[in-house]
Amino acid sequence: MDFKWFVFLSLSIFIGAILGWLRITKISSAWYPLIFCLTAGAVNEILSYWLTAHHYTTAVNNNIYVLLEALLILWQFYNWQAFTLHKKFFIGLVLFTIIAWLFEAFYINRIHAISYYFRIYYSLTIVVLAILINSRLIITYRYSLLKNATFLTCAAFIIFFSYKILVEIFWLYGFNATPVFRVNVYTILAWVNCFTNLIYAMAILWIPSKQPYSMPSW
Repeated sequence: MDFKWFVFLSLSIFIGAILGWLRITKISSAWYPLIFCLTAGAVNEILSYWLTAHHYTTAVNNNIYVLLEALLILWQFYNWQAFTLHKKFFIGLVLFTIIAWLFEAFYINRIHAISYYFRIYYSLTIVVLAILINSRLIITYRYSLLKNATFLTCAAFIIFFSYKILVEIFWLYGFNATPVFRVNVYTILAWVNCFTNLIYAMAILWIPSKQPYSMPSW
């Protein structure tokens, strides 16, 4: 796949980010972490494109972005009441996530090296939490799940971060040595990323408008 196609597919994140900001005054603040995450992703895509075009490494900004993404998504799970009975666990998970990032960025590797271990860790954490939320929705939600913003977002999390785990494992164990294999893996990742970005956009549209005296988070 041509580099321009990679860029074009990655820019699909702008759809959800723009829709989020257009609806931000109409929806519950419980959804703000997702909108902030999509916005951060959009900004990072533009920055990465600029750095690549000027022959600079994108490792540093991407390493910073994955930490921000992890924290924003954990915050979103908190708003979805994933930690209702375990608020101390949420605080511990956030602290552990930050420590894990610092440990790999400044001890195991340098910050301008790709943080494979951290990416595997936080992707796995997101997948597990998304499965728990969707399992709860499947049991309790009485309407169409395809019109449920939380279900759609978690489904996108499961799809994207499951594949991301495989990619990081491939890279960690040196399976990216073959150029053809590397390009094929990145091509699939680009399409998976685009597909999940469209799901995020659809989820944004299905977020219920906030009602007076209530703040729905589902």
